Amino acid sequence: MKTVDDDGLRARKKRETRERIAAAARELFVAHGFDEVTVVEVAQAAQVSEATVFNYFPTKDDLFFGGGLEQFQAATLAAVRERPPGESAIAAFRRFTVANVAHTADPGAVELITTAARVVDGSPSLRAREREIVAATTDALAALLQSDGSDRLEAWAIANALIGVQRAIVAEIRTEILSGSRGPELITRVQQGADRILARLEFAFVVRSEVGGDGA
Repeated sequence: MKTVDDDGLRARKKRETRERIAAAARELFVAHGFDEVTVVEVAQAAQVSEATVFNYFPTKDDLFFGGGLEQFQAATLAAVRERPPGESAIAAFRRFTVANVAHTADPGAVELITTAARVVDGSPSLRAREREIVAATTDALAALLQSDGSDRLEAWAIANALIGVQRAIVAEIRTEILSGSRGPELITRVQQGADRILARLEFAFVVRSEVGGDGA
């Protein structure tokens, strides 16, 4: 008879296996480059079968991203979709994006950002996958803005502007961390810059539109 403890043990073993595979993959990617490493080599390093790797990570790209980028983009969309009544979509995006910069204070996040920047920079396939995920997020945000009342052209323009700022923030953080910048000063500077840019977009798309009887 299966018990709650059995379920907990099984879940822990699965989590440990996933983490072991991901750690082995990161180590190989950093040492040899993403495009030079095979899934078979990852499986051997993690001491599992190739089939087990694919059970946890459906594609080789997933071995690197691990769903993290998709989860971040999903959280971005959720912040806009689930915003409080009366708050504009751009204001919700601004609030979420500026607050999220603070995660770079975590030493673990700094290590991950450093690794990600170097591995992605050396892999055309990962850069292409990153662009695909960002493009899908832009489309989803544009659709969300349309559902809130923006026309198609306006929704597309706003979504591209917002995601463009988000990508600029990511690029800035990666560049600064790779150059050795760390700590509260970096976070404050990037947050202030992001807030300033997004405030201008909010004024351009929301305040002026409201004056004209329209809204984003």
